[in-house]
Amino acid sequence: MTAADLRAASLPVVAIVLVVLATLAPSGADRAKGDRAPGTVEVTRSAYACPAGSAITVAAGQVTAGTSGTASVLPTMTPDGRLGGATSWRTGVVDAPGVLVEQAGRGSGAVGYFAGTAPRSGGGGLVVGPCPGVVDDAWLLGLGSGSKHFSTLILTNLGDTRAAVDLTLWGPAGEIDAVDAKGVVIEPHSVNRIPLDSLAAGESEVAVRVQRLRGSVSAVVNDTSTATFKGTEPISVAQGPSREQIVGGVVGGTSGRTLLVLNPGTSTARVDVQVIGPQGTFTPAGLEQVTVEAGTLRAVTVPRTAGSPELALRLTSDQPISSTVRMAPTTADYAYAEPTVPLTGPAVVPVDLGAASGVPRLVLTAPGPAATVEIQAFDAQMAPLMSSTVEIGAGTTQVAGVDAEGAAYLVLRPKGRVIAAATYTKGKAISSLAVQDAPVSVIAPQVRPAG
Repeated sequence: MTAADLRAASLPVVAIVLVVLATLAPSGADRAKGDRAPGTVEVTRSAYACPAGSAITVAAGQVTAGTSGTASVLPTMTPDGRLGGATSWRTGVVDAPGVLVEQAGRGSGAVGYFAGTAPRSGGGGLVVGPCPGVVDDAWLLGLGSGSKHFSTLILTNLGDTRAAVDLTLWGPAGEIDAVDAKGVVIEPHSVNRIPLDSLAAGESEVAVRVQRLRGSVSAVVNDTSTATFKGTEPISVAQGPSREQIVGGVVGGTSGRTLLVLNPGTSTARVDVQVIGPQGTFTPAGLEQVTVEAGTLRAVTVPRTAGSPELALRLTSDQPISSTVRMAPTTADYAYAEPTVPLTGPAVVPVDLGAASGVPRLVLTAPGPAATVEIQAFDAQMAPLMSSTVEIGAGTTQVAGVDAEGAAYLVLRPKGRVIAAATYTKGKAISSLAVQDAPVSVIAPQVRPAG
């Protein structure tokens, strides 16, 4: 996709600022030690901003009604009444660089999403993604800068002071000596679109780390391909390096699935890969142990032995790793599945996304004991339409279809450890959304009195 295409079909980059309020009550043992146990605090105010454009629909909503909300067009800060408010599901197409949404409401769980169809000149394809929050340390896998696979890193500064980040890049041969990757400055209320080939040209597979130095900045990637797999897809921030990761929402099919594993450390990583499928958990032939050299990114084809149904992949490593799965079930479009942690509270799945609207297939995984998910559908005025419960057997992945005419969004409420993803399709076009907790509450750190 060219720079002009990107301006015409901008992918939103969003920052969420969380203001929390709660009282933490220490346990008896903690009182004796003068410590306070970690507790839950409610989010009372949030803000997110999405770059906009004539081909992108921005959606704003929440789990429960908030008390107030405003939307301002960037960079002029002109009010936009379509996306403002806090008591409904709102959508709008704004022909401007971006929209800033600010919402108040104790535990309301404000969320934002974006969707659209990319132009054919950039590979075409369906695009659905979440509006990410402010990042301190972001990991993004699946980028490219050659062989008809090109990515653009999009950095947004939501604050009124300069922001700065350091970028680190890895490829199959090791860390990449990128050009002007340190101390990248983003001016106040501005969006920097950085073509990956301006940092490192001719790289077919790249992983990027974004480290915030100062200011409020968020990151997302616009990824396009006109190679064998064609299409456009946002790459969202993946789970940071850890010794266990679960990539949910891997679409069905026996071909076109590529596991990307980054080992940013100084020792070789030995990674065991298991499939969590509809019948249980197993190690497929060909993925018994994947070796990833220190400081490299490795691409591994998911073999046919993994099976054709939707599934999740569990990666267990002796060194911290990060991962992502690229999925191209046909040559018409592709999508990415990023690793996430299990849901701990309500999560929102968008349905009304303008021209890209449609109820997705929900891919639900219980990596441990059996779990359940209550699925609630709501219309744009937040009125309930239906509710159902899906049971997920221990160590399995189940697919749920939702019949909810007139739904604007879904709310998932898990009981037990659940990894969730939503698969959107439009003809042969496909996009995948990793479902994450709405910002209703956060875990407060342990507090110790001074002295």
